[in-house]
Amino acid sequence: MLSFSQRVQQTVSDLVPGAQSIVVAVSGGADSVALLRAMVDGPWHLVVAHFDHGLRPTSSFDTRFVETLADRLGLRVLCERVEVAEIARARGWNLESAARRLRYAFLFRVAQRVGAEAVATGHTMNDQAETVMMQLLRGSAYLSGMPAKRGRLIRPLLDVSREEVLSYLARLEQAYCNDRSNLDISRTRAWLRHLVFPILQRRYDGVVKTITSLSQLQRDQKESIQSSASRFLQSEGVDASELCRVPPAVQREAIAGLLRCSGASVNLERIEAVRSAIGEMSPRRFQLAKDLMVRVAYGKIAVIRTRPRRFEPEPVTRSDQLPAGLAEDLLESYPDLVYRTRQPGDRIRLPFGSKKVGRLMIDRKVPREERDEIILLASGSEVLWIEGIGSASGVGRSPIDPDLVFMQRAISQARQAQDQRELPVGAVVVKEGQVLAEGHNRTEALSDPTAHAELVAIRAAAGSHGDWRLSGATLYVTLEPCPMCLGAVLQAHLKRVVFGASNKRDGALGTIVDLRCFAWKRSLEVRRGVLEASCSELLIDFFKTRRSEA
Repeated sequence: MLSFSQRVQQTVSDLVPGAQSIVVAVSGGADSVALLRAMVDGPWHLVVAHFDHGLRPTSSFDTRFVETLADRLGLRVLCERVEVAEIARARGWNLESAARRLRYAFLFRVAQRVGAEAVATGHTMNDQAETVMMQLLRGSAYLSGMPAKRGRLIRPLLDVSREEVLSYLARLEQAYCNDRSNLDISRTRAWLRHLVFPILQRRYDGVVKTITSLSQLQRDQKESIQSSASRFLQSEGVDASELCRVPPAVQREAIAGLLRCSGASVNLERIEAVRSAIGEMSPRRFQLAKDLMVRVAYGKIAVIRTRPRRFEPEPVTRSDQLPAGLAEDLLESYPDLVYRTRQPGDRIRLPFGSKKVGRLMIDRKVPREERDEIILLASGSEVLWIEGIGSASGVGRSPIDPDLVFMQRAISQARQAQDQRELPVGAVVVKEGQVLAEGHNRTEALSDPTAHAELVAIRAAAGSHGDWRLSGATLYVTLEPCPMCLGAVLQAHLKRVVFGASNKRDGALGTIVDLRCFAWKRSLEVRRGVLEASCSELLIDFFKTRRSEA
């Protein structure tokens, strides 16, 4: 069986294998003195560091004690005194927080100065249990306590009880200092140490060890959850649709990680507010600071700055000023062209008709905070080109997505369903640019649970096509198909599915389950979120009306 000093030295070697020089933080109290005595016969070059907080009239005695002890052991000692209370008042810091910040800053300066690989502190198993209890009282996400190693900081005594420390010092006949401020039960740690834990130990023998074991389990769980959550953190934010499919613990950690990366404070209330918004169809925003907010919209969770970009209108008088792809003779038809940001009444011509610029931006999932920053090319209220979206119909090469045309037809079908008090879902089947059939929900009218828009359109398309095999065709539908409809899509040999709104109840293409993951005979191309805002708006209005009539 290893002795106390052998256990400590083995732990240090495990924490910093191959280390040559270590700074030992010694306050003069029992724990840090025991740590120093246990390490002094080890293979390291030790330097003693003592920080005087200037909080007690007798603190200079502790400094002299540490200097004497280090001298007796033949060790170099570096001491520093700081009036912590004055600094805390000047900077508005909590006193305990100020003491901790300044102490660790000193310890790491010493390590840098002497070229040490590590800084060792004397936190014991009892300190760990107290820390876990403090985390519990604060409502911390993980009761993980203090890690045995963080960067260059090591805590070799976390598996050693305070009783073992005192017994070790007694065998050595080693004196130590007693800090009377540790008896002040107005401080949470002292209250736990002198009042709470004695009561717990009388009822639960070994409670300190039990709690420290819990902290290790919590650290393991924390690492696992954080590892799972880290894959959701992208530079542009978090994919909300992907996040919906993982356990709540991973969701919370991903959101917390996103907030931490932005510098925003993290608390459970804020995390739960964002989580509750993930499943909603309409965008949500939460203010984090004066110029910082978190936005849940268009399938993304993102932290954004809210300072608008200023842009002065710029007249366009030469063809080389036009966006690439626009006809050079445009200036002859529109002599008053100007680059500017959007204004009320702006409209743009598209293949399926004129549309308000604001509505087009919504359909193209342009976040609200960015819409007033996007540059337009306009003549009066007629917009000919939109930065990042494309040009108007008939003014040159237009990258406006052709899928939008057919989704607009599906939306028209959904409106017909809405007029008939059906769930507003519409579908269109298209092959080689030609519409084979279209349809909308008719479950209420036909009392048929299979009369979903997709099946209505697929049946009609098979009839008009003269073949139940619709190979190469695309299904456009305003709501993500359910498992029943996806089965029909596969049976009909459809090539693609393009849908608008995510189906939060029965989505079979990723929202609830992705049935494409199974080994079907045919593969299926999927595009999601086309004109999602318009598709979702119909559903939101439908359910709002239904609730008001209930």
